[in-house]
Amino acid sequence: MTIPEVINDMRCYIDGNDDCISASSVDLPDLSSMTTDVKGIGIAGTISAPIHGHFESLEVKVNWQVPTKTAMRYHGGKAIKFEAYSDVQGFDSGAEEYTHDRYRVVVRGRAKSYSGGNLEAGNTSGSSTTIEVHYLKLEYGGETLAEIDKYGYKAIIGGVDILAPIRKNIGMN
Repeated sequence: MTIPEVINDMRCYIDGNDDCISASSVDLPDLSSMTTDVKGIGIAGTISAPIHGHFESLEVKVNWQVPTKTAMRYHGGKAIKFEAYSDVQGFDSGAEEYTHDRYRVVVRGRAKSYSGGNLEAGNTSGSSTTIEVHYLKLEYGGETLAEIDKYGYKAIIGGVDILAPIRKNIGMN
């Protein structure tokens, strides 16, 4: 049996350039459904009902070791294309050998904010860039786990486009 164990290493690219050498980590977005309260006759209380296929704001945060020219270029709503490639190291206990799979994150969005962090001798700055995401794709081992395109009205989760019937019903197909 193979058990995924750790992110062995990763590289990040902004607008196709390998400019993220000073990035220390990437915080991925929570996939939280938009909701609305439902209450009334026949319902014993209030239900916060998820709106199928619609998601709250998606944010990706790139954490920098120190402020860089790359980090400072992205501010004030500037469009950004961000990709992270990582190697997921696992161990196959039956074969007694390591395994490696690719985990890829594709983001299209706009720079929402930049935090300068702090300056302290002998330490990293804690600076970061926050991206408001309108397109997100997560791939593992060559398989698409999730693809959300807010402007393209698509939400594929686990291989199923959950917005397909809604597109059809509102005349988009």
